[in-house]
Amino acid sequence: MDEAVILEAARALAARLKTLLDDYHATTVTLTREEALLAQGFAESVADLLASEAGRSPAPTN
Repeated sequence: MDEAVILEAARALAARLKTLLDDYHATTVTLTREEALLAQGFAESVADLLASEAGRSPAPTN
């Protein structure tokens, strides 16, 4: 993922999480498979960016 895609994904994910978390009566939050994959991809991309800035190799993906 490039930085523009990461930023777009982060905003979409943040909006979805905000909507879910704004329901203070909900005891659980459920993501769709697509949302969970988006969150996973976003987290891995952030880790890769931080690792590359620190001069380390990116984390392995399974």
